[in-house]
Amino acid sequence: MTSHRLDYESHRAALEREGDLIVGASGDDLELPVPTCPEWRLSDLVGHLGGVFTFWGTQLEVASPDAPVEPASRGVPAGADVMDWFEGACAKLQLTLAARDPEQPCWNWSGEDLTADWVCRRMALESAVHRYDVELSVGLPTPLDRDLAVDGIDEWIGVHLATDVPESPDVSLGGVLCLACADHAAAWTVEIAAGRLRWREGRGPADAVLVGSASDLYLYCWNRRPLEVLELTGNREVAATWSSLTV
Repeated sequence: MTSHRLDYESHRAALEREGDLIVGASGDDLELPVPTCPEWRLSDLVGHLGGVFTFWGTQLEVASPDAPVEPASRGVPAGADVMDWFEGACAKLQLTLAARDPEQPCWNWSGEDLTADWVCRRMALESAVHRYDVELSVGLPTPLDRDLAVDGIDEWIGVHLATDVPESPDVSLGGVLCLACADHAAAWTVEIAAGRLRWREGRGPADAVLVGSASDLYLYCWNRRPLEVLELTGNREVAATWSSLTV
């Protein structure tokens, strides 16, 4: 566990909070476009996230680290109200997590940390990013919780990139990048070249340094915020490549 990772109960609380915010922000017009998810409407986003909750709830219930199990259905049932269905899927996942020990075995796609704790963290962060998408769609985006965003940057590097970079031998940042939070002591120094990821916590020599709030840095990782909201020192191309990495 890295020094910035939140604990199980904090992730559970974040999932509940972000789920409530999504419901509160969605409003009545689910046909609004989602700027950060091209070709999606709010109904598509809510349906997607509800399906994600359903899938991971099934993995928790099966409690096997060996292989994923597909739920009977993860889509909105015919004739169902999308928001009612989403609220139900979110509530069910929360109850499932509340009944699990963090160390209970559970499959995940990274092949590491095969526990309920991993799933709880992933669902909290998934919900936070999509809550931002929802709020952006209705014109009222708000920052992510600082500590959750710091945890999210840690997960982006230590889970997503650590899993995907070795499968992409041609991917490269073109230099060393340092990410530093303006509202927290957290920082990361990262190098990606020839399918190899090297990173460590803390500032270090870098070709490009990006400084911003933890929320803006994390949302930039997911291509939700533009480079211009961050303070850049050094090579712009290295910094710009960061948010275009495919994970």
